[in-house]
Amino acid sequence: MLKIWGRVNSVNVKKALWAIEELGLPYERVDAGMNFGVVNTPEYRRMNPMGQVPTIDDDGFVLWESHAIVRYLAAKYGDGTLWPKDL
Repeated sequence: MLKIWGRVNSVNVKKALWAIEELGLPYERVDAGMNFGVVNTPEYRRMNPMGQVPTIDDDGFVLWESHAIVRYLAAKYGDGTLWPKDL
């Protein structure tokens, strides 16, 4: 299952969540960043050395940076919806 770290009041996290919701993907969200902390833990920094949100783990494939996440999700899951079938 797709897992995303980030707080819902982050504009960058909202972009990734929008794509996830539009694609109808099941996911788990973990509060991270600002008041929630998490981003400076060794575990999180192993996934995302920049220590920012959002970060996703898609069955072992880890990616951070909201625009990269949206493009990845659209390319992998959005064929014909968020991603054109004919480029």
